[in-house]
Amino acid sequence: MDHFSRVFYEQVFLIAFLERRGEAFQDLFSSIMEKRYPSDFIRTRPWGKQGDRKNDGFFRSMRTLFQVYAPSEMNEAATIAKIDEDYNGALSHWSNHFDTWVFVHNSRQGLGPGVTKKLLDLDSRNQNVCVRSWGFEELRRVVFELAFPELASLLGPIPSRTDLINVSYSEVEMVLRTLEQRRSLQNDDIRPVPPRKLEANSLSDSVERLLKFGMGSSNKVRDFFGKHHDPELGDRVAQAFRGEYEALRNANRTPDEIFAELQLIGNGTTFATPSRQVASLTVLAYLFEECDIFERPQEESAQ
Repeated sequence: MDHFSRVFYEQVFLIAFLERRGEAFQDLFSSIMEKRYPSDFIRTRPWGKQGDRKNDGFFRSMRTLFQVYAPSEMNEAATIAKIDEDYNGALSHWSNHFDTWVFVHNSRQGLGPGVTKKLLDLDSRNQNVCVRSWGFEELRRVVFELAFPELASLLGPIPSRTDLINVSYSEVEMVLRTLEQRRSLQNDDIRPVPPRKLEANSLSDSVERLLKFGMGSSNKVRDFFGKHHDPELGDRVAQAFRGEYEALRNANRTPDEIFAELQLIGNGTTFATPSRQVASLTVLAYLFEECDIFERPQEESAQ
């Protein structure tokens, strides 16, 4: 897998992790494990009145039982109650079969202190069972142990460098129209961007590289605006995008999460075609480069 494909798949996985909730997240987890450990991981689904008997998947050779929890919002009290219910239920049904119990969650920011303490208490309470938790990083590492065909099967097709170079005006227009329709917070600060902006935003290396790839084709967006009959379209798109950014920042999302969410908005769907994905990346790179999207270096902000 070349470097472009790797950083693109890193972003696609982050988007999938952020977007999936409930059964969709459990299905993502099970698909990851089946592809990485075929014939060793056993997917478990609810069965009639029996339910799943507190088993969301079993790793045979490692004698590990998984319980997946992916609510829309993680509440500490509800999460602790869920852990208690699922752990004790697993012991009553499966205690002869597992030595490790893993709580798989969808909290990108990590677990709160109360939840962490609960897991540690359970781990120390029973010497026969290790209690662990898996979040974004644990799943990411398993995902990127997959060979390229399995990765494509799991996360879908991604664009090539050729797709990025040949991004079409029609796809760019579709992304821009999608963005224009988003709610907009009034912000007139649409100024040229200082060169140290990437550094100021604390983006990961993979996201920085992805943005730089997109910037290589951002002249297509610049040309589109230059030829368009509506001279205010660019400002409307930039203001709408800035509004989305501020909403995500105010929700305490990390810089990489904000970038992923903005890219998903541009894609229009989780299952966007490769041509739409490169158009979205190109537009986002253009807006990052030319407009006041994301943060400025500290000394520039103070002026």
